[in-house]
Amino acid sequence: MGPVAATAVLLSAPVTGVAAAELRPVPDVVRSIETVDGLRVTLTLSNATIDSVPNMAAAPLSREGFLSGRVTLTVEGDGAEVNGGQLVVGAQLGCQVNLDDGIDLGLDLDADLFDDLPIIGVNPDIGANLRSGGIKTVGFAAKPLKARSATVSILDAHVQVDECGGVVTARLFAVGQTSTDTSDDSLSVYSEVVPI
Repeated sequence: MGPVAATAVLLSAPVTGVAAAELRPVPDVVRSIETVDGLRVTLTLSNATIDSVPNMAAAPLSREGFLSGRVTLTVEGDGAEVNGGQLVVGAQLGCQVNLDDGIDLGLDLDADLFDDLPIIGVNPDIGANLRSGGIKTVGFAAKPLKARSATVSILDAHVQVDECGGVVTARLFAVGQTSTDTSDDSLSVYSEVVPI
């Protein structure tokens, strides 16, 4: 088999690792704090799902998913007046092995048929630059806190991780912030980590 035929066979091989869509419910998360000025601040992540779907381009090093959930920030109590704050919602995406330099699958044709190579005429050259993966943060929404409550609902927010080898994971997160004359407070919640 010549180098052109070998390359054609490699490129026509079936793509593996592309699974059917899988909707996964994620447990609710609730976190509360008592501020120094007597307020109770609660941040709730509920109705969350992570829907892992086959990559639209059938790219073997890309993963896609749709994330949904509702986040509510509430302030209760007879303490100080709330002057402001905000609710921020997003996702964190984890990649196990970074392959953004790509994989080089080169097959060079050797015109000298009289050299001493055990396989005459073909010099395979396969290489990749492997680097440790990382975590990328994607913001979905930021809502100012007015009065004592704020809610953000996300339905099927699209996320994608490209050029990643190994496991790809996702989790939703939210940050709630409040401000009074005497105190600035912040709390965060994170969903369960789910492979996509």
